[in-house]
Amino acid sequence: MALFSVDSARPLGKGKHSPAGSITDPELASHLRNYKRTVAGSYRALVQEDLATALPHGPLLVSPKIDGELWFLVMDGDELFLSSPTGRVVSGDIPVLAELKAAAGRARGRTVVAGELFAVKPAGQGRARVGDLAAVMGGEDKAQVERMAFHAFDLLVGGDAEAATRSIVYGERLEVLRRLFAGGKRAQAIRTEATTAGDRVQALWNEWVEGGKGEGLVIRAEGSCSR
Repeated sequence: MALFSVDSARPLGKGKHSPAGSITDPELASHLRNYKRTVAGSYRALVQEDLATALPHGPLLVSPKIDGELWFLVMDGDELFLSSPTGRVVSGDIPVLAELKAAAGRARGRTVVAGELFAVKPAGQGRARVGDLAAVMGGEDKAQVERMAFHAFDLLVGGDAEAATRSIVYGERLEVLRRLFAGGKRAQAIRTEATTAGDRVQALWNEWVEGGKGEGLVIRAEGSCSR
């Protein structure tokens, strides 16, 4: 049985974009909704001035915050698609999904990955903005659809040959993502640097945020756990 419906889908390049509520598997739909609710409630917002005093102690994993939308990559047998928390679905023959076939080949069992779906800016036009993604997904222009990219930042279900079951330790889940998305261009694991020093975090802020590559930083304790 298919995990989603394309009955109300509209064209997206050579693929399809199905509206909210298109996930037909109740368990999967609930899992995606609950992840967004849980994650949104666990983040603590910091301003730049807090970086020197409010960071967790111990090893840290620091990533750029991309200005896109939370979407999920679902890989389950022959099923390969992207879904939003509300059950919108992107499927079919579009470049980002074609590249994701490599990750699907490495996955074991049903594997669901959370990431940032965004539209890459042409060279010299600054960083990605969430409005760019909305514009790309609003039409059938093949050239625009080719700008869609997916950077994975968490593993919800499944894994790969080395770790087929999701770990509760974030650093271990990140390693699975790096293996799944090895060699990707449009689709890859989120760039992440390990550090223990607040001054290095400040340097990454200067490089990634002030340098115009991201809208902020996401900072996690390397050994942080979640269910």
